[in-house]
Amino acid sequence: MKKKEQVLYVLGAIVLLAVLYFGFDINPSTHKALEKSRALNTEEYDITSYQAEAKKSLKEEDIKYLETLEAQAQHAGQDSSRLNSLKLLSGYWYKLGNPVMAGLYAREVAEKENSGPSWSIAGTTFASGLQQDLEEKQKLFLRNQALAAFESAISLEPEVVDHRINQALCYIEMPEESQPMKGIQMLAGLATSYPESPAPPFQLARLAVKTGQYDRALTRIEQALKLDPEDSRIACLAIDIYTALNKPEEAAKLADKCTGQN
Repeated sequence: MKKKEQVLYVLGAIVLLAVLYFGFDINPSTHKALEKSRALNTEEYDITSYQAEAKKSLKEEDIKYLETLEAQAQHAGQDSSRLNSLKLLSGYWYKLGNPVMAGLYAREVAEKENSGPSWSIAGTTFASGLQQDLEEKQKLFLRNQALAAFESAISLEPEVVDHRINQALCYIEMPEESQPMKGIQMLAGLATSYPESPAPPFQLARLAVKTGQYDRALTRIEQALKLDPEDSRIACLAIDIYTALNKPEEAAKLADKCTGQN
């Protein structure tokens, strides 16, 4: 998988966001619906109304640092200076474990930069909260914001399959009641639509493992291996699958490629 691609993978790969600032085609009606949902959610969790509550549980030194960054962002004369302060705010809130605040600032950056990578970062920042122990309403807000951000990334970089994969993973992490299999169906569709990308079959293999469907996982991971035999994530997952299926010889062949993975 190419370095350019920023897939959530296990949604745990969002740790990429820890250094985030320190360092399906959508039709018009769907886009309008997402924008409407986003607007409604913004009213509920906008920065000014939410951050006062969010700060109540913080240490005094954290509050002071955030207020310094806020003042810098407010008084910055140049766009680049303001953007840098907003990125630092997003990164610090992420470090503090608040995906709502981190996402709102990341989204503000994306609205100004309007690039595929910046919208992808906003989406993954919001999505990072889907595995946290949060209120259902708050997680719904995070998911909808993530979906909207990934749609914006898709509109700017329609050729990057990972934006679409990230959308599917959001639905998998927090399924819709009316369409509980939507995320899986999206991934399966992407595997067909993007046969040159190892990411969809890798994700499908990972999800099959989570549900104990190792035979199905084997089919998918071998598809991914053929497309990118050097990717360590794919190799490590393949080893796990081969081991579970009592295929030690196949697992041993990939041992030297499974590096740097926890």
